[in-house]
Amino acid sequence: MVASVKVGQTPGPITLGGQWAFVANMSDGTVSQIQRSTGKLVATIPVADPKVLRTQGCAPDSVHAYYSGSWGWRACDTPYAIGWDGSALWALDNGNQQLVRIDPNTHKTAEHVGLPGMGWSVAFGAGKGWVSGWNDHSLYVVDVQSRKLADVVSDLDHGPAMLAYGAGAVWVICVRGADSIGHLDRIDPATDMVAGRYPIEWFSTAAITDAGAVYIRGTYGGDVSRINASTGATEWTQPGPGFIGRQGIDQLGASATGVWLSGPTTARIDPATGQIAERISTPSSSVTADNSEVWVMQLAGNATEFKWR
Repeated sequence: MVASVKVGQTPGPITLGGQWAFVANMSDGTVSQIQRSTGKLVATIPVADPKVLRTQGCAPDSVHAYYSGSWGWRACDTPYAIGWDGSALWALDNGNQQLVRIDPNTHKTAEHVGLPGMGWSVAFGAGKGWVSGWNDHSLYVVDVQSRKLADVVSDLDHGPAMLAYGAGAVWVICVRGADSIGHLDRIDPATDMVAGRYPIEWFSTAAITDAGAVYIRGTYGGDVSRINASTGATEWTQPGPGFIGRQGIDQLGASATGVWLSGPTTARIDPATGQIAERISTPSSSVTADNSEVWVMQLAGNATEFKWR
C-alpha cells in the first residue's frame, strides 16, 4: 500500500485518467481528484446538486420500498457515474439529465450535454461518449469534440446498465431480459448499431475488456466469465470473490497480469483459466488497475493504491 485517501460520504468506483484518480462522491454531488504519483487529494469538484433529485422524489417512501440488494437504493445518487475521455472527466448528473464535462486542470465544470433520459453507466471511445439509458432501454451517444448529443440507440435489450469500451466495440450489459436471461449487446462504434447479442447471466454486475476479450462479473458478483469478443462465446466461467459493495455499483480492473475483482479479498484472476492467481487481503467494494497500480475502494470509504516495487 502506497496511498490511502479519504473521499466523500458515499464513494463510487475509482476512475483513472492521465495523472489522476477520480472518485464520484455520490451523495455529495462532487468528484474527488487525486494525484496518482503522490496519493494526495488535489481537489473536490462540485458537479451536481443532490437536492435536485431529492426534490424530484428520488428517496423511497419507506424502508420496505426496495428489497435488500435492490439496485433501486441508488435512485438518489449524483453524480451517478463518471468516465475519462482521454483528456477530460465527464460526470452523469441524473437530476438535470445531463452529462457534465470537467476540466481536470482548472478543477471546474465546463460544457453540459442534455440527455433524453436517466443514465446508468458511461464509457468513452472512438471520439464518443456512451451513456446507458436505464429507463428507456437506450444508449445515448455524445460527440466528444462537439460536445453534443449525436445519436440514440433504441433497440437494446431491456435494462442496459454497465458499459465497457474496447475489443472493437461498445459492450452493454442488459440485465432485465425475459425469463431471467441477461444479454451482452455489442454496439458497432462506427455506426452506433447493435451488431451482436450474446447470452450472459441475469443481473450481471460489471464488464471490462482486455487483450481482445470481454470479462463479465456474473449474477450479484458470484462468478466471472470470459467472453470471446469475436464470436460472443463464453470461453470459461469461474467462481470469484463475492461482491460486498453497494448493489448496482461494481467494477473490474485490467492489468498486464490479469483481471482484478473486488470482494472480501481483492483478487486477481488468470485470464487464461479464470483461476484466482493472487489476493490482496484488503476488502474492497470496487477495484481498478493500470500497469503496476491497483486502486481499491475500501469499505471505510478510502481510495487506496497498491503498487509493485
